[in-house]
Amino acid sequence: MSIQERAMLVQLNIKQWTGKKQDKKVTAEVETAHGAHNAGRFNKDLVSKALLTPHTKLVSDIRAKHYVLTHAWNDNGQRLLPSKLFMDYTAFMRGAKTQFAKLTSELVASYPAEVQAARQRLGTMYEPDDYPDVSEMYARFDLAVEFAPVPAANDFRVDVGNEAAEEIRASITNTVHAKQEAAVKATFARVHEVVSKIYERLSIPDAIFKDTLITNADDLCTVLNGLNITDDPLLTQLERDIRDQLIQGPESIRRNSVLRARVARHAQEILGRLP
Repeated sequence: MSIQERAMLVQLNIKQWTGKKQDKKVTAEVETAHGAHNAGRFNKDLVSKALLTPHTKLVSDIRAKHYVLTHAWNDNGQRLLPSKLFMDYTAFMRGAKTQFAKLTSELVASYPAEVQAARQRLGTMYEPDDYPDVSEMYARFDLAVEFAPVPAANDFRVDVGNEAAEEIRASITNTVHAKQEAAVKATFARVHEVVSKIYERLSIPDAIFKDTLITNADDLCTVLNGLNITDDPLLTQLERDIRDQLIQGPESIRRNSVLRARVARHAQEILGRLP
């Protein structure tokens, strides 16, 4: 099965109003007061940070999930989404879009009062023209996901001459192959990051650790099969071993030195098998 059948490209586009505005007048006043030039700029908060915090947190969570379920692909924002994770990805994004729309509606409802409050909060820095009309606020927020197929050399149909076309097809094939290899390496790197932390902390008998040391391994196993776009047998086995040997109750590990040493030993053994 080709990578075109195993995965697709996905691009996450998020638009979010920052609620900030450069105040050129204040910037000039500060520079004049200090005898400075091109020393920086003063940005004012047009609305309270509390108004925008829910959006900011949600966007951070969305981006984090987006990166967990996908592999890097190019510099244009597209990432590789394994077909096995498509349902998980789209289900999460549907919920995220619903929550994003809800927060936007709440923000728009509170916006007029925030603008009025800014008159007092900003004092002489308040400028009515800094504020978009409330009717424009919905357009300042958007969350969209775009899917596209992974490029395939056989799909190249532009009439540029046989020799040039073959060269371009070869380039497409080589690029896709290289990115597929990079995705496999990145998956092994995720395993190394999680398992190495377990080994480093648990191999020190009295070292304090958070529950996330173990829950992160559980989260990894949840997506590891999907991220394994080449059905690499080693990754398949590693997932089983992490589940069976490393995912133990954090409190049990803290209380049982024998269990702690055993988990650390298994983690070291798994690290030794990584390419």
